[in-house]
Amino acid sequence: MARFSRRAALRGLAATGVGAAAYAAGFGPSRFVRTASADPDDPRYLIVIGCFGGASMLDSFMPVDVADAYTHEQRGTVISYPTVQPEGSNIRCVDRQWPRQYLERHAHQSVVMSTLSSSVNHFVAQARSVNGRDINAGRTMPEAIAAAHGSTYPLPNVNMGRGGYSEPGADASLDPRFRGEIVTNPVTFPLSMSGHGGILPNGPRPAQDPDVRAALVARARQVRDEQLETVSPFAQTFPNARTRRDLLQARRTIERRLEVDQLIEKLLFVPDLGEAFPINAWGLSSSEEADRILDRLPGAFPANANGTPQDRLQAQAALAYLLIRTGSSAAVTLTEPGTDGFLAFDQSHQSHRNAQGTHWDRVLRLADDLIDLLSTAEYIGSDGPTGTSLWDRSMIVFATEFGRDKWDLGGGFGTGHHLNNGLLVTSPLLAGNQSLGTPDPNNGFLSGWDGSTGESTLFDDVPAGEDPLFSDQRQPPGEEKVYGTLLKALGVSYEGQETLPAVLDRNF
Repeated sequence: MARFSRRAALRGLAATGVGAAAYAAGFGPSRFVRTASADPDDPRYLIVIGCFGGASMLDSFMPVDVADAYTHEQRGTVISYPTVQPEGSNIRCVDRQWPRQYLERHAHQSVVMSTLSSSVNHFVAQARSVNGRDINAGRTMPEAIAAAHGSTYPLPNVNMGRGGYSEPGADASLDPRFRGEIVTNPVTFPLSMSGHGGILPNGPRPAQDPDVRAALVARARQVRDEQLETVSPFAQTFPNARTRRDLLQARRTIERRLEVDQLIEKLLFVPDLGEAFPINAWGLSSSEEADRILDRLPGAFPANANGTPQDRLQAQAALAYLLIRTGSSAAVTLTEPGTDGFLAFDQSHQSHRNAQGTHWDRVLRLADDLIDLLSTAEYIGSDGPTGTSLWDRSMIVFATEFGRDKWDLGGGFGTGHHLNNGLLVTSPLLAGNQSLGTPDPNNGFLSGWDGSTGESTLFDDVPAGEDPLFSDQRQPPGEEKVYGTLLKALGVSYEGQETLPAVLDRNF
């Protein structure tokens, strides 16, 4: 078996890095507003699970019951399922194990709402699902949370997403510390938290002593920063380049903070695995919570000597938990990318029911694991233990792109893209146990709802088999209001913020 080394792992991590792609623009700078604020003594945590390929509410938590579905001569039958409403839940779901089990455990803290997307392009819709179509100066939700709640954290915003979910926002004034730190492999990412930890195994030679190694690296950094950097061709040509200034500032501040906080070990959730992952031989040890994490997320273990996890999504969740648990991050983004070569929830438009069911099961089970870990971890405030959990301050957003076509064509049918869809959010910070909007059995559309009262605005005069107009005032709320509402629940305010009180106010 090939021998694993920190240097090799970091080379592999760099080789597979995700570059920032082109920004999916909204509708111009006139939409931009400024300023965001929050109480710094009352932190909140955001976990975004990017549901790649279009997770459909019609196939999960806002289904049409099979007994009610309308059949159209040309279009087929409205997509429908046997449904169930668990005891005590105001939310109906497809009668399948994980949707039902998730509601039994978390309905009281969940809100399901119909929404209207503004694009059916995967990349653009992914970006808008987290940036609210640029309504807050172009900041994404994770960036806004990082800026408001993560100013004292070493890694305020960590992004393990793909495509539009990994795209930075458009606010040029945002401190670069709050942009997403892109992570491609959660297993090996902790090894990048130190410039000297794990470089050489412990041993009798002086250079193998951890303190000696740290001193040598400090001297090398001093020469680099004080002598070599200023005379480099790049520095001579672009002395005031913003990217260069950001890099130098990160070296002076973040680089040292990562090492002082010992994040190389605090974030390492995989124990020593011998030749496959010999961290003990290199003078490292895993997090104190590694056993507890891996009891819930066994797929987070690496599958080979390269550190590739058995289950990428579980590995992302393991790192996400430790980032929040150690006070390292305020916002973390995960993505369910599905099988390589496919788009997860739409599985390249093949076998719609199976694709939706399989990937909903995966993200719901993962969220259940994360909620369990966070709810059994105490939040330690500036004055010490608080008697509250990290979950009490957290929110999980199942960010999806758009909806799917509404018609079951029979057999292993696939579905096209559609603007009409919905959203699942779970958090103790919301007015939970609500389903806002109603699925129409005549055409598969999810109705809109009054933002203050929660009452459905039904398409009751639209004939069976016909689609309501995009401009119909009864359509669900768009990205801007959903974005503003979720940030409001997380304690973030900004100029021009629009919200949906029914999601926030338990007394409507």
